[in-house]
Amino acid sequence: MTSGGISTRRLEAFSDAVLAVAITLMVLRIGTPTPAPGESMGHAFVNVTLPAIIYFLITFAVIVIFWTHHHDIFRQLPETTPKRAFIFNMAFLAVVCLLPFGLEFFTSDTHSYVTVAVYAGLMALASLTLGLLAREVTGALPTSAVLSVVVFLLAIPFAGLLGGWCLLIWWIDEPIRRILRRRGVAT
Repeated sequence: MTSGGISTRRLEAFSDAVLAVAITLMVLRIGTPTPAPGESMGHAFVNVTLPAIIYFLITFAVIVIFWTHHHDIFRQLPETTPKRAFIFNMAFLAVVCLLPFGLEFFTSDTHSYVTVAVYAGLMALASLTLGLLAREVTGALPTSAVLSVVVFLLAIPFAGLLGGWCLLIWWIDEPIRRILRRRGVAT
């Protein structure tokens, strides 16, 4: 970063590449079914591989939402990225780089509060750092960032009861946003 700053277009391209690599690393971690002795290939697929694919798709959808918000933020930046915005962007990207680990850790034991806490915590931290980037650019922390942090963390107490399905709690985020918008709260 020079004294004049870094080109916003260049930083956005780098950010897009980091997000693409994170998604690629997540899909590469989905293994082919390996049946246990006496187990059919179909049983191994349904019990191990299919849940991993579903968790990948959920994470993929969340990253796409992050990416669209990131794009909206970058449209508001000047030609040269301010230093603090650069730092918050790099913090966001660092957390995104940890998501493949978080997903793999989570899929190792979806009923564990620890694995869900790490995975949901990384998602919450990504949302928070993206929100801080938005605050740096727009001057206000988006309500949606705070809401997302809370919703991501809501999955943790349900881990023991629902296992990997606790991630479905994340989808209450959008209906809550709609309710807030109808009530005049900026999201």
